[in-house]
Amino acid sequence: MSPRPGLNQQKVVDAAIEIASHSGMESVTMHALAKKLEVRPPSLYNHIKSLEDLRQQLARIAIIDLYNKMEEVAKGKVAVEALTAISKAYIEYAQKQPGLYEATLIKSGNRNLDVKDTGDKIVHLLKGILADYHLNEKDTIHFIRGFRSILHGFATLEQKSGFGIPISIDESLDYVIQTYVNGINQD
Repeated sequence: MSPRPGLNQQKVVDAAIEIASHSGMESVTMHALAKKLEVRPPSLYNHIKSLEDLRQQLARIAIIDLYNKMEEVAKGKVAVEALTAISKAYIEYAQKQPGLYEATLIKSGNRNLDVKDTGDKIVHLLKGILADYHLNEKDTIHFIRGFRSILHGFATLEQKSGFGIPISIDESLDYVIQTYVNGINQD
């Protein structure tokens, strides 16, 4: 079967992003893509290897995009100012790109080196910011894991409308990040 005129890999990826953004990553199926693109499911294999490969492509796009936003907002900032800027960029990314944000959580293993390399870049970006705190390697990793957990929890709760009290969510995020960073100085 020959490929449908006008359909290409980028259109399949774009359709997958749109489905994920509206309904979540679990809704990205071959059937859903075929329906959206008005083709039969087997036709998609002219443009992608598999559903798993497509999800890995989405993970690559998402993690690179998130890293670029984090790096951009951290430029020229140090310590808590940089961490606060990164926090806001992370939460904003999760708000504006919910499907791609969800794709950042897809485990890549060694199959998708772009995802692994970019994930490593995020860690190095944060390590660079944390250098001013003179933490040892182990404590730095603990901090980064905690920081990511805070941001993911915050983003997830916000996506699910989990913050119902009428107090500024941005102020709450600033407060949480400042309090977390202050914990470094308690040791």
